[in-house]
Amino acid sequence: MGKRLAAFGITLVLVALLVNAVITHRTARAAEPFAQGRVLELAGPDLNVREYGSGGDHAIVLLHGYSASIQWWEAVAPALAQTDRVVAIDLVGHGGSEAPSDAAPYSAEGQATAVRQALDVLGIRHAVLVGHSMGGTVATALAESAPDLVDRVIVSDTPAALGMTAMPALGDAVCWPVLGPAVDRLRSLDAVDKSSLQTGFAADFPIPDLAYRSLKRLTHNALCDAKTAARINEQRAVADRLVGLGKPVLVMWGEADVLTPTAPNVERYRQAGLQPVIIAGSGHSPLVEKPAEFVRVVQDFVRGAAKN
Repeated sequence: MGKRLAAFGITLVLVALLVNAVITHRTARAAEPFAQGRVLELAGPDLNVREYGSGGDHAIVLLHGYSASIQWWEAVAPALAQTDRVVAIDLVGHGGSEAPSDAAPYSAEGQATAVRQALDVLGIRHAVLVGHSMGGTVATALAESAPDLVDRVIVSDTPAALGMTAMPALGDAVCWPVLGPAVDRLRSLDAVDKSSLQTGFAADFPIPDLAYRSLKRLTHNALCDAKTAARINEQRAVADRLVGLGKPVLVMWGEADVLTPTAPNVERYRQAGLQPVIIAGSGHSPLVEKPAEFVRVVQDFVRGAAKN
């Protein structure tokens, strides 16, 4: 009798997992204004954007990282907008942007296409791209596909090559077949998210509320499909791609980054011929942890462009 009850219980659990997987599989979400942004209707996925300052058809374009949103730029965008037009964009599936059910728009190339469409609608013809983490892979793909649009590229804590990210265990588990959607249900609990989110910052930096809010905006398939942006490194390393652009490129890095570990990534960029600027005391997210230093580095780079 006990064995039958145990078998019945296991069967119920398996059925529940399968039902949960079916319910959460390939969920789509329409775009909506988020974090004081506005939605641009595009040929592909609609994107939520927030604009700061003015500057005609020239702009600094801010591209956030994985599971983040335009909110992550709020400490730096106003300062950058004192001298330049600034546009922060929620990438596909993030923040207020559309989350399609198919996987292709989440790749680095798919994201780059969506960003290019947004910049065209906004009348931007000359862009300095600033990409944090995954946003740096999108910036790289966009600079490769639209060289006339992109003048300069800045990447911060973007994996230099394949296998150079230390993804938290929970981050992988949520994308396992069948079991993953059930694990992802725990994303509604801040206590569960805390350990994973802490890797995005220095160990002594309190996780900001914006990190929790941005993570909870993602559908399950967006959470998993957005990871495919890293596959750009499978064909050719981002570090080598950036050097191959033939454009001015700046790399900056948090001194205490554990998510994209500082030492091996910085060394790989140096091997490619780039010299990363190290932000002392920062973890993976200098734009949030050390905004004044981040702004200074970006402005120095942009001003250098103005002088040339």
